[in-house]
Amino acid sequence: MELLSTTTGAITIFSDPREWFSTHLLNIIVIIIGAWAIRRISVAIIMGILKRVVRSHRFAAESDRKKRIATLDSLLSTASKIAVWSIATIMIVDELGINTAPLLASIGIVGVAVGIGSQSLIKDFTNGLFIILENQYRVGDLVSFGTASGSVQASGTVQSISVRTTVLRDINGNIHHVPNGTIIVTTNKTFDLSGINEDITVRFNTDIPKLEKIINKIGSDLGEDEVFGKKIKKAPYMAQIASFSDQGIVIKILGDTTPGTNVKVRTELFKRLQEAFIKEKITPFLQASEDIR
Repeated sequence: MELLSTTTGAITIFSDPREWFSTHLLNIIVIIIGAWAIRRISVAIIMGILKRVVRSHRFAAESDRKKRIATLDSLLSTASKIAVWSIATIMIVDELGINTAPLLASIGIVGVAVGIGSQSLIKDFTNGLFIILENQYRVGDLVSFGTASGSVQASGTVQSISVRTTVLRDINGNIHHVPNGTIIVTTNKTFDLSGINEDITVRFNTDIPKLEKIINKIGSDLGEDEVFGKKIKKAPYMAQIASFSDQGIVIKILGDTTPGTNVKVRTELFKRLQEAFIKEKITPFLQASEDIR
């Protein structure tokens, strides 16, 4: 029956082109022009909304903001394009005299099936949108992804971010593709700054005031160093006597560096502490914590 009605419609087009033109072709042209206009307007609206929503973060460069806007614009513009032209196509098919009810029913069934099978994909996209909008991390940041229980899922330097996955490279050079929907807890270790948070243990008979002067002097010299001074935001210093242990007195050293440079600064700090401790005959039991504040 559908074939008959379609064939009849085709015969009508050829048998009376003037009537078909006046009643259908003009409608099709209007539909195409309207779809094009709506598509252009929707893109302009999307860009306007994104520029307002995706604000510049005080720790992020303008290039980061533009990159986030471009990623979101690409996704949302493609989605609007598919939606607008899909509706326009259905309207054009209807103008040609083809019954679109069975087609819509088939699309609805397929849509339900695809929706059920792609829930994780939808979650990836949703989480990806929020990650980019909120600027939780950027390319080049050192991050760790954890589970709700607190265990580490993956860690490394961010190589790329999309609305579906985040790509990390770990310290061994391995690449990890992490679906955004699986990310529960994100720890950004290099956002705005990196931290030095070290514990050293010295013997009970150590002259603590003298030790404090040594540590603070070395930290101050590092902050004024021609090379390392550019990497330091807050020079390393003796923050406190953290506790007593079986080996001796635990001293905490804190400091702040520019993002991702704390390892180099910490290495130089340890070198200079070693030289000073040998000179002053101080024997430490080093317990380097891997915490980065």
